[in-house]
Formats: sequence, structure tokens, C-alpha cells
Amino acid sequence: MKKIFIAIACLFSSVAYSQYQQDVISEDAIIKALYDVISGPSTQNRDWDRFRNLFTKEARMMTVALHKDSGKVIRTITPEQYIERNGKRLQEIGFVEAELNRITESYGAVTHAFSTYKSDYTVNGNPMKAQGINSIQLFNDGKRYYIVSVYWDGDSKLIMPKKYQGQ
Repeated sequence: MKKIFIAIACLFSSVAYSQYQQDVISEDAIIKALYDVISGPSTQNRDWDRFRNLFTKEARMMTVALHKDSGKVIRTITPEQYIERNGKRLQEIGFVEAELNRITESYGAVTHAFSTYKSDYTVNGNPMKAQGINSIQLFNDGKRYYIVSVYWDGDSKLIMPKKYQGQ
């Protein structure tokens, strides 16, 4: 019975991997997939299995948040916690995030992408906009890319430096 369960689990994981294989073939593909999977109108379900496939098992997501007593702080979560905390909300508000510009540097298996974004969504019927920077660290094992971490600051009150605005 145990062998059958393992065989079925392997079959499902290989199907999921092949389904999302194009998402992880390059730096560009994995970053585009990240933006694509969290974005969509309120009528569109997000594909969280696709999202999970982008990350290493040890991956972390960090955001700069404002704490009422201590000012700016870093909040750290796993991709699974991101889904639990934000999954329904992203769909409810019709969250769409688009990359505006990217600066990428690589050495060996390590890639860092500084990705400028804009977000559009609706809260209580009111259209909202935001901008920020995603600092994305990638790992290439020679077969595919993985996201190791995403660290972002979405403070729309900040002025975006020209070098990150793109064209």
C-alpha cells in the first residue's frame, strides 16, 4: 500500500512539475510567472499550485510594514503563509501587479532581480494604486530556477528613483 501511495504522489508531482515547467526555465519566465499568478480580476481564481512550484522549500517572503510603536519593521512569512493570509483577499480586491522595470545581476547559481512594480486593486468600490520594489533572489540548480526569497517595500508615498522607473 505504501508503494502505491508513493507512486501516486510521484505521478501527481511530476504532472504538476510538467504543467508549470515553462515558468521556471529562465530568470525572466519565473519572475513573469510570479507576477502573473498573484494577479487577476476578482472573478479569477489564483493558481496556488503554480505559485508553490516557483519556490524552494525553504523560501521566505518579507515585506516592510509600518508598526504603530516601532516604525518600519520587516514581516517574514513562507509562501504557504502568503497564500493563507492573502489568497482570498487578492481575488476579492481584483489585485493586479505589473512589472515596470527590472535590474538583474547573476553570479553562478545566484541571481538577484530588483523589480519595480505597480499594483491596481479595488477596496470598497474605490480604485486604488500602489508602487514598490520587489527584491527577488533566485537559485538555478542547472535544471530550473527557484525563488529563494521575495523582499518588498510597497510604500506608495516614496518617490521611485529614476533608475528604477525604466523607460
